Amino acid sequence: MKFRAFAAVAAASAMTVTLSVAPAQAHNNKHHPPAPAITNVKTLATGLGGPLKVAFGPHGNILVAESMAGMVTSVSPSGKKSTLVSAPGKEIVGLSYARGTTYYFENAGSDGSEPPAGLTPALLKTINHKGKTRTVTDMAAFEKKHDPDGKTVYGVRDVSKACLAQAPYLRSIGELYSHPYSSVPARNGLYVGDSGANAILHVNNHGKVSLVKKVPAEPILITKAVQAASAEMGMVVPDCMLGHKYWAQPVPTDITIKGNWLYYTVLPGVPGESMSVGKVYKMNLHSKKTYTVATGLNAPTGIALDHKDSVYVAELFGSGVAKIVKGKAVTVLPALLASDVAIHNQKLIASTEALTPSGKLVTAHIR
Repeated sequence: MKFRAFAAVAAASAMTVTLSVAPAQAHNNKHHPPAPAITNVKTLATGLGGPLKVAFGPHGNILVAESMAGMVTSVSPSGKKSTLVSAPGKEIVGLSYARGTTYYFENAGSDGSEPPAGLTPALLKTINHKGKTRTVTDMAAFEKKHDPDGKTVYGVRDVSKACLAQAPYLRSIGELYSHPYSSVPARNGLYVGDSGANAILHVNNHGKVSLVKKVPAEPILITKAVQAASAEMGMVVPDCMLGHKYWAQPVPTDITIKGNWLYYTVLPGVPGESMSVGKVYKMNLHSKKTYTVATGLNAPTGIALDHKDSVYVAELFGSGVAKIVKGKAVTVLPALLASDVAIHNQKLIASTEALTPSGKLVTAHIR
C-alpha cells in the first residue's frame, strides 16, 4: 500500500483534520520559540480542483497543478485564472518552472488519488516560453527497466512465520510502479521525486533518466497506538507484531535544491500517513551523504527554503505551513489541507484545501 492509500485516507479524513488543526498549532507554539512574522496573508484564488502543487511562473504569475481537474492553471497577480493545460481524466502533478520552461507530469487518474496499481504512463512534459508543449520522456520506462525498490522488503521483516501468517499483507516487495509527484529544475536537467518508485531521479537535458537515490524504507515501531490506527483503516495488526518494526514505504512527496543540497520530504506509507512520522532530509548532491533535518511531521507534502536557508513545509494533515525550528515544525501559516509551499525572495505561496474540488491559493510575505 502506497501513496494512493494515503490520499484516500486524506480525502475521508477532512473532518478529522479540521478538528485537529487548532490543538496541533497550540502544541507546536507551546514547545518552540515564537513563529517568525508572516504578514499580508491573502487568498489569491479559490475554486481550484485539487491544487496539489504550486510554482512561481513567468511575469509574476503563479502556476497551479489542479490534479483533480487535470489542469495547469496560471494565476495572475490580480487573481485572474487562465488555463495552460487541460487533460481531462489525467492527474497533473510535479509542477515546476525555471528559465522560461514549465515542467509537469501527466499521470493516469485525476481524482486526487494515485494512479491505479500497475505500470501506467507517467509522462514528463514541458511548455516553452512560446507556449509549445513537448513530451520529454515516460518515467514508467525507467521504472520498468530498473525498478529501484524492486528488492526492498516492506512491512514487518523479523517476525515468525506463524505470526506473519496471521497478517500476510503486512509484508511485501516493492512493486513495479511509477508515480512522479514532484520536480525541481537544475542547470543539468530536472530532479524528480517519484512517490511510486520510492526514488529520487534525474532527467538530463536530453531526456535520459538516471537514479540519484533509492529512498530507504522508514521504520515505524509497532505499538498499541499503531495497532489502533491501523485498525481504524481496516488493517488488523496481530499482537505478536507489537514491539517489532514496520518498514513503511518512504514515499518522497516534494523536493527542492539549494546550492549543492537537495532537500526532500517523506510521508511514510500505511500506517504512517495517519501519524506524525513524516520527515525532511537533505542530501549532498556530490557525496550523496544524507542528513535528517526534521522529524515528527504531519504528512509533509511540500518543501521550500527562504533567502536565509530556513526550511518551510506544508503539512497536509497538520496545522498548515510550518517553519522548521531545531528539527521540529512551528506553524507559521495556519491552513486546512496544505499540500504545497513555494518561496521566492520574501513571497510565500501555498495551496490549501488541496484534497477538495474547491482548493485555494494563498500568498503571504515573510521576513
